[in-house]
Amino acid sequence: MEHEEQPEHEQQADRMEENADKLEQQSEQLGERIDDIEGDWERKEQDPAVPGAQPDPAEEEEPVAGVNADEELASEEGGP
Repeated sequence: MEHEEQPEHEQQADRMEENADKLEQQSEQLGERIDDIEGDWERKEQDPAVPGAQPDPAEEEEPVAGVNADEELASEEGGP
């Protein structure tokens, strides 16, 4: 059987699909790592033996844009 080479555009499409698969896998791994780190931080916040992990009760937490945003407020303001 003779092996025919794929046209250039098909080869490029194959490479792009492989890259997309790799990026999706890396994205999933990053998401899992973020979840692990958030869980670790939450455990440390609850442990009084971890210095600096507990928020200072005298200080108010400053909101960070996009983090734990109030969905109702965001929709009223036309946010994401």
